[in-house]
Amino acid sequence: MSRRPTFPWCRHAAAIVLLLPLAAPAATVACADSPPAVFELSIDSGVMRDGKESRIEVRAHADGCVAVHRPWFLRGAGDYELRLGAQEWAALQSAVAPHELGKVDQQRLGAQTEGVWKEAPTAAVVFADTDGDVFTLRWRDGDASHRLVARNPQQASARQPKSAELSRVATAIGALRALATRAGKRVGTEGAP
Repeated sequence: MSRRPTFPWCRHAAAIVLLLPLAAPAATVACADSPPAVFELSIDSGVMRDGKESRIEVRAHADGCVAVHRPWFLRGAGDYELRLGAQEWAALQSAVAPHELGKVDQQRLGAQTEGVWKEAPTAAVVFADTDGDVFTLRWRDGDASHRLVARNPQQASARQPKSAELSRVATAIGALRALATRAGKRVGTEGAP
């Protein structure tokens, strides 16, 4: 059997091609040099229900760096990084108000967001989203980490305007959700099927 000669540059090219995928993920992490996230919002799609692939994620760091993940079904899918100025960061902290969120009772919040239509008058027409998105809000208050989970809190807040807790959660989620639509530097692209 004849053996074909291998040129030295072929071996180097093959090594580079094989190592390239290992180096790429390190370069595509949003806010890699930032301190841990202070505020995190994840929105799990009630319709798609396929885990992380269908989740919108926003992570805001203390240095003003915001990492955003948009799932495959949204326009501009992929991972983005954006920077907030000092005034924008202060406005975000004021809108999220972690000291106020710490007073929210998770069980009462769950009851308020799940039972919105039960409280509606019988004469009123109420539209409900049976496949509502699930919002998970995480924040750090000093060394303590907190978490609230609710199904469509903004819709529930609109139907129950007298609920201060629900309004507080909806405001915090709205402020972080708005960051998910802002333009930023693309650091990764959602994978193709």
